[in-house]
Amino acid sequence: MITLSRRKANGTGSRLEHAASGIVAICAIFAPEAAQAETRAWINTSLNVEIATNPYLQSGARTSASSGVVSVSPGIKYLDSVKTITLAGDYRHREFSRRYSPSDDYSVNASLVQKLSPRLDYNANAGINSSVVGANDLLTFGANPINGGLFPPLPGDIAFNGLRQRRQSIIGSAGFNYTVDSRNNVQMQGGFSIVRFPSGSTASEYNNANGSFGYNRILNSRTSIGLNISISRANYLRTSLGDATTISPQATFSTKFGATWSLTASLGISHSRVSGLVGKTGQDSAAGRLNLCNVANRAKFCLFASRSVQPTSFGSTVRPQTSVGASYNLRLDSKSTVDVNAAFSRSGQISQGNIVTGGSADYGQGSVTYSRRFSQKLQGFLTASYADSYNDPFPRKANSSLNLGISYAFGDLR
Repeated sequence: MITLSRRKANGTGSRLEHAASGIVAICAIFAPEAAQAETRAWINTSLNVEIATNPYLQSGARTSASSGVVSVSPGIKYLDSVKTITLAGDYRHREFSRRYSPSDDYSVNASLVQKLSPRLDYNANAGINSSVVGANDLLTFGANPINGGLFPPLPGDIAFNGLRQRRQSIIGSAGFNYTVDSRNNVQMQGGFSIVRFPSGSTASEYNNANGSFGYNRILNSRTSIGLNISISRANYLRTSLGDATTISPQATFSTKFGATWSLTASLGISHSRVSGLVGKTGQDSAAGRLNLCNVANRAKFCLFASRSVQPTSFGSTVRPQTSVGASYNLRLDSKSTVDVNAAFSRSGQISQGNIVTGGSADYGQGSVTYSRRFSQKLQGFLTASYADSYNDPFPRKANSSLNLGISYAFGDLR
């Protein structure tokens, strides 16, 4: 039986390896010719089991459940001397031991980075996501920026607490970066997001569009300063109340000090014009972002904070949202790492008596993950996490969870 199981596993692995190689060959045939063109394809898979006390932060007495999750994440990347095109997807199926029905979540993302000239770069991104939101959606972390460090967490949405409904979103963005000379460059960026929920949901649906213009000047090899001006427009479906236009000018600053420390920060103000029963009313709030990191040989530590006006599905209007947190990554040896993340976020309210926005809400999340690489493509992990909401109109148990899993990657991992 053991020999037979191993043969089956090896056969499945071989077929997936051949499938990934086939994708590479097909893309190489149809991709346009370019100097040093290269196509990479991969399929990441994972299987994990979880025990959680309240996975969707619902109110009530019986909220705990164990679950199993199967995840498949294929991707393909095309590179040549002037551009990089990436297409990636993710599918997750979760089965619960009790109380909760099974869920299927998926996402598809595409990106393009292209050098139009020696001084002009272009980038574009688009994505679709459909998932049943739960406790782990309270705070999410952005991708690592190119120059290292971590983006601050994206503030969570109080509407997701206990909702256990499917959220469907479409996002897109495009931008240019132009290098004027060795010390000066400008950036222009525009984007949109569309958020939808099932019919009859209490969560608010909205469309949001945004754009920004930035200027950056390099003072020396370690320090640069700049200015960024952004504008956004949030439109809520089936009502004009809460629709808002927000303008946010911010001064930017980045520097490196010592051999391992770096700081990126911005500070400014957000001015919002919000539609109410008696017309539009203005509201001002502080805005900014901070990212302080120390990168050593075996460890990386970051402190981050952000404050901005964001659209939300709770209360049918935008809200000033504040987040603070820290992350720590330690490489124990050539095969083992430990990751620690903690963040706290507050969703404020618009100070208008003619718009019912509800009170502010606080929520936080923390996790510790131990990862062990058994081979170049096989990895195991163990995660303990905690998530809770505060100042909530409904009492809820916090979610404490323990997650154990393995992952295996097929194809090109570079």
